Amino acid sequence: FVDVLERSLYNAALDGLSLSGDRFFYGNPLASKGNHYRREWYGTACCPANIARLIASLGNYIYSYDAESVWVNLFIGSNTTVPVQKGKFGLNLTTGYPWNGETNIQVNETPRGSVNLKIRIPGWMKEPAPGGLYSYTDVRTDKPEILLNNKPVSYKIENGYAVISRTWKAGDRVTINTPMQVRVIRSRPELKQNNDRVALQYGPMVYCVEAADNRETAWNFIVDEQPAFRVNYEKDLLGGVNTIVFDASVLEPSSSNNSISIVKKPVKAIPYFSWNNRGAQEMQVWLPTSIKTILVNP
Repeated sequence: FVDVLERSLYNAALDGLSLSGDRFFYGNPLASKGNHYRREWYGTACCPANIARLIASLGNYIYSYDAESVWVNLFIGSNTTVPVQKGKFGLNLTTGYPWNGETNIQVNETPRGSVNLKIRIPGWMKEPAPGGLYSYTDVRTDKPEILLNNKPVSYKIENGYAVISRTWKAGDRVTINTPMQVRVIRSRPELKQNNDRVALQYGPMVYCVEAADNRETAWNFIVDEQPAFRVNYEKDLLGGVNTIVFDASVLEPSSSNNSISIVKKPVKAIPYFSWNNRGAQEMQVWLPTSIKTILVNP
């Protein structure tokens, strides 16, 4: 459930709202030729109430606990103090997530005796989404690096959580370094609309290509096999986001406008949630890897 919540939070839920917070999508289109835009209201709209309810209750999902254990479910900056069988366990969480993979948990208050600290290993490290419809084109076996007071600490994996069991002391600091790389996603062939297309993901976020970053078009290129990706944090773009830049085969008209040339040019992708905040324009999430149809003056 928490993995699904995380994916929904960083992609569908955030995409629904504009950065200004006063317009929203009712659906989440994965491609646009410039005919989509957020509106102030729809005739039948469940989204505003659902988003408000999610944001208001989000703190309840960050942590869980019982008499012997505390679960860290979501990497969201926060403080909590929870009762355990021998006292109270106080934690402060700071994180660069989802832009970088470093999260720090500082212990501020400790009970007597041992407590299990259980830290969720994000499901996107293994697969884009549960169910087998989507998969990564590469196979990786990365695991989070976990440090205790700046030294590696051993942990066991239990039901998708890294478990550290010890008698804690105030001031203990746990650092979780979650590996983040650009991952290329493909669909099963039964999903015919995505044949010969791929999507890009970095951490928990799916990316898209929008015209505003790419010479005012997002429909004139194909993704080459095994492109080299460059990830940059751009603090002045869309409130501060990581972008992905890669060289692609871009189709351009000749100077005489009677032929086509293919040239290598950089293409920039942005997090899907942040698109359509600079006006209605072309966008696509599933990026073509081959040329199948050409329309002249459509």
